[in-house]
Amino acid sequence: MTRLDAQDGPNHTCRMNKPLPWADDTPRLSLWCAVLFCCFSALLAAVYLQPQLASLLCVVPVASYLMLGLQMGMVYGIGWSVLGMAVLWLRPGNDGAALLGTAAAVLGAGVLSHLFETRRAALAAALRRIAALDPLTGLHNHLYLESIFSQLTRSHRGKPQSVTMMLVAPAPGASNEQMVDIARLIGEVCRPSDWAFRFGDERFCVLVPWVTQVQGQQIAERLLARVNAEQQQARLGLARWPDDAQTLAELHKIASSQIKQA
Repeated sequence: MTRLDAQDGPNHTCRMNKPLPWADDTPRLSLWCAVLFCCFSALLAAVYLQPQLASLLCVVPVASYLMLGLQMGMVYGIGWSVLGMAVLWLRPGNDGAALLGTAAAVLGAGVLSHLFETRRAALAAALRRIAALDPLTGLHNHLYLESIFSQLTRSHRGKPQSVTMMLVAPAPGASNEQMVDIARLIGEVCRPSDWAFRFGDERFCVLVPWVTQVQGQQIAERLLARVNAEQQQARLGLARWPDDAQTLAELHKIASSQIKQA
């Protein structure tokens, strides 16, 4: 989850945990891989039949990075470029000078594509971090909540199939300093695998994956006790997927009703 240092102030830098291994940065990656596989296969066949089309091999790294992103783009760009040059080399009657010129052009296109995609990916990651974080507390905002919940409920990697939602409501009229303190306490109590969010102006949400019902209750009680040790009248609601509800909205409704009854 988002971890907060005790000494950090309202403008601290948030240290997010690593991207989830099943989170895919390129939409429809499998589809685009299949499309480019077919296109590049046709291109290599055309280059073999018509060597004067060898300059089209420069399209390979550009299209790979553009359509597949940085990691898969590099794999496809290097792999298919090398395969294309091998096709030219193995073709009877190849021109050595032309082959070197084509190789230099493809290499240049690959280097430029890699540099461009590296900068684009870094900028996109920075924008995602800015958009996903609450500027006051440094926790994720509610816009990121649905995405993380979907990923946690979609893949478990052999762990218990559960996600516990905890809604923490501070005392009415809590100040900005108190909100920052609660965010710090959440970071201290919860585990590195948990995810914390600021939900609206007056609540916090914590997703606790892969724990039993008893463990989830223990974490919730420990968190509430820690918050109330510094700020009185905080309330907490608890709901569990998939035992209590199947959707994020239903879990939120159950947890909110518990807060109202407290």
